[in-house]
Amino acid sequence: MTIKRGGRKGWGGLRGSSDGAVSIFLIIALSMVFIFVAVFIDYARVAAMKVQSERLVRAAVRSVMSSYDPQLQQEYGMFAYGESSGDYIMGKMLKDSLSPGERGDAFRLLPLELDSSGLSIQHPLGKYDIFNRQISEDMKYKAPIDFTLELVNKYKPLSQSMKEASNAVDVLKKLRKLYDKREEALDDMLEKQRKAGKSVESLSKLIMHPPGTSITDDSLGGAVHTAADAAAQYNDYLLKSQEDASRASDEEKLYTFLIASYLRDVSSVSSDLASKSGKLQKEQDKLLKEADERLEEARSINEEMKQVIKDAEARSETEGYDQVTNNHSPGADNSSAGDAEMIQAIRGQAEKLIHTDELLNGLKNEIAIQQTRWGQVNERIASLLSSMGGSGMKGTTLRASSSTQDYLRKYGVSGSENIPERELAMLEQFRSSDKERKETEKKAQMKLKEAYKVIDAISGSNTQNQEILDQFRELQRYYDDSVAFNNEQPSVSKRTARERDPYEAGKSSMNDMDNAYGSMGNVLTGIRDELFQNEYAVHYFQHFDITQLEKVVKDPGSVKDLSDEFAVSKQEVEYILYGFHHPAGNIAAAYGEIFASRLAIRTMEGFVVNSKMGNPLLILAAAILYGIEQAILDMLHLCQKGSIQLSKYVPVEITYRDHLRMFLFIHSNNDKKLSRMLALIRLNTGVNPADRGTYASSEIVTGIRLWFLPGISKAIGTIIGDGTDQVEGNRYLITRRADFSY
Repeated sequence: MTIKRGGRKGWGGLRGSSDGAVSIFLIIALSMVFIFVAVFIDYARVAAMKVQSERLVRAAVRSVMSSYDPQLQQEYGMFAYGESSGDYIMGKMLKDSLSPGERGDAFRLLPLELDSSGLSIQHPLGKYDIFNRQISEDMKYKAPIDFTLELVNKYKPLSQSMKEASNAVDVLKKLRKLYDKREEALDDMLEKQRKAGKSVESLSKLIMHPPGTSITDDSLGGAVHTAADAAAQYNDYLLKSQEDASRASDEEKLYTFLIASYLRDVSSVSSDLASKSGKLQKEQDKLLKEADERLEEARSINEEMKQVIKDAEARSETEGYDQVTNNHSPGADNSSAGDAEMIQAIRGQAEKLIHTDELLNGLKNEIAIQQTRWGQVNERIASLLSSMGGSGMKGTTLRASSSTQDYLRKYGVSGSENIPERELAMLEQFRSSDKERKETEKKAQMKLKEAYKVIDAISGSNTQNQEILDQFRELQRYYDDSVAFNNEQPSVSKRTARERDPYEAGKSSMNDMDNAYGSMGNVLTGIRDELFQNEYAVHYFQHFDITQLEKVVKDPGSVKDLSDEFAVSKQEVEYILYGFHHPAGNIAAAYGEIFASRLAIRTMEGFVVNSKMGNPLLILAAAILYGIEQAILDMLHLCQKGSIQLSKYVPVEITYRDHLRMFLFIHSNNDKKLSRMLALIRLNTGVNPADRGTYASSEIVTGIRLWFLPGISKAIGTIIGDGTDQVEGNRYLITRRADFSY
């Protein structure tokens, strides 16, 4: 019995011990589960904290950058941070976001705490790259559309006619200069041949004067000035010498004085002949050599003219015209205005200006013949000199005189036999249009002076308005500050010298048109930054009212009444374009450049109008005269209406503003234009773009308190941190950054 009872107790004790172990196991297991869950609760809270902090820092920097300068945005479309304290805005926003609710019994699952914050405003608007980027953002849609529809499509129909006009002006202007130089060389060649022929006249008079075909005997005692005089008295000299010689030694010699005088005169004439013929030999050699050199110079120029014509076919400056023509822009009229084929045909007539090798070889051959004929003259003179004082003087004198007279008739004396005159007449037939061309050039010169009177009057005007002068000085200071801020070298705008020669003015205007079409072609093929800048300038800045110059065009002296119209605020686009810190400088430059563009277009029309004149150089002169005359009228119409018809072949209106848009491409100094715009913005708003940032960088450090397992929080930090997180005691800290740019 005892044993059984004891046995039951033993099994019961074993059961109690097992239940305790299970309980302990369950407690331990439950604790592990609780610890595991607690770890993930804090992990989830930290993860949520990171998301919330990221949102918070982004919201904070957006709040700061929402305080942009309204004046810059409204007036110039630019975004830059205003004058408010960014640290204050950011701090207030963070404080409001992290403040607990009003309920005291509220349970905050994620009680974020702000540890620290920082803000940096960078990338000032005054930097070229920042300013340019904002311009591009503002203009990226409207600039290409406006420029194409309002400008490119208007100029497009003229592209091929202007291309051919530019080529024609280029090649014919070069040929004209070479043509005149070549013809001058040929004239000089003929003049030297004439001079060589004329120089023999004094020698001819020393041989026989007047010339004749026979020499009549004469008695001693007459004057002996020529070889013919000596020959005429020779027989009498011989007779009297024989008479004196036959007298007895004691008889008086009757003719001693006459004979001595005759011999002395003959010796003098002979000496003069020898001296003069020697000098003439040198002069003939020199003049005929120079004539040959001038001919070779003319030949060289003739070859250069051939090369100019050849090179004109591959002129690269006109590629822009083809780009504009071939681009299929929306809304464009793809027809071609003007008469490109006719202008091309005029350029094709340039071959008429070339002298043939046959003509030049003939001129050279004639120089050689003249040298040969002079050689014959020289031989006859040498024969005469050898016979002086001898019995053959009459024959040698007559032959020398005949040869000299023949040389004079052919080269020195005007008449039907004169070879240089005959050759000049042949050349004058070739130059039949030169006289008319010269007269046309004189008219063009006078008209060009008339046109420049207006420009000179505007350029020379000096305002006495001190306020305007002070504005320009202040603007220059702001411009210099902007250039220095961007580490650029300062520069001073220089006035482009106006070409006083009509041909140079015409060529310069065509060069500008080449550049204009080249710029349009570049825009159509993808160049954008400059387009955005230029269109921004004409959209946001004020241009001059060109109708204010109507009185000045009619009376240049009235410009003194307009000094108050030259304020900075009334010519901002012109200032951006040219950069003169002078009240009248930019207006004068714009007026002059518009005149040049009108000259180019009207010259193109002039080629067509005067195409039937025949000689290409005469057509060029007439085209330029037409261009100048019509451009003067155009400037009057522009100053009356503010716009002008593009061409008689393209009757669309081109405004003064459109001209400025085109010129902004021709004057492609982008950095300087940016500084001028920034200077104007500063002058007009009082805001210095160099002091206004466009980029904010913010940083906040937030933390939360860990709820569980503070003793192993560092271990948790190593598990869930990203390298920038920190654990301080039971606080978990994270750093978050955000950037914002306008």
